[in-house]
Amino acid sequence: MGERLRTEPTEPSQPTTDTRELIVEAAYACFCRQGLQKTTIVDIAKAANVSRSTVYEYFSDKGAVLEACAEHASEQFYRDMSKAMDRGGSLEEKFSRAAVFVTQARQAIASGWYFDEDALSLLLTKDAAVLLRECVEFFAPYLSAAKLTGEVRKNLDVEAAGEWFARILFSLFSTPSSTLDIDDPEVVAEFVRAHVVRGFAGDRPRPRRQG
Repeated sequence: MGERLRTEPTEPSQPTTDTRELIVEAAYACFCRQGLQKTTIVDIAKAANVSRSTVYEYFSDKGAVLEACAEHASEQFYRDMSKAMDRGGSLEEKFSRAAVFVTQARQAIASGWYFDEDALSLLLTKDAAVLLRECVEFFAPYLSAAKLTGEVRKNLDVEAAGEWFARILFSLFSTPSSTLDIDDPEVVAEFVRAHVVRGFAGDRPRPRRQG
């Protein structure tokens, strides 16, 4: 009788990319390339190399896909802004860099590399309260850390300060200025230094800037 072959248990193969994530990435590319109105579920399925029924397993309709793409864009936006802020040492520099990042994002969108105008309008007006809350939560750890280092006053209301700064960023993103050249990074940075962070510090002496 021949020797029996010994087999080792094998782990089930894991897909390198989650199907839902694959569909979202494909849809994002389609919206950027074709625009919201022209993109169909069929287009998204083809770009993701899945069937149309597979798309519907994860999303009820194109609107649900767009919401997922908005979340995808939001997560990427905050990752990129965090990288920009991390190049600053003090809270003043971090918040200045955040403001510059936002104004540069506005310039990039205005140049037409992002979604078409209809899709952008939907993305920016949808769930505005949720978008504001996410922004406040993003800045809260920076403000809390600044209280510990003495860069801002000890009794600063972190949530209120975070919301105020978030609203400033939304305004810089959406509203042109008649007095400031918000396409100039140094103008934007100085605007934040003078009217945002120093206001958070109150009457306390400002710490020396690093560098």
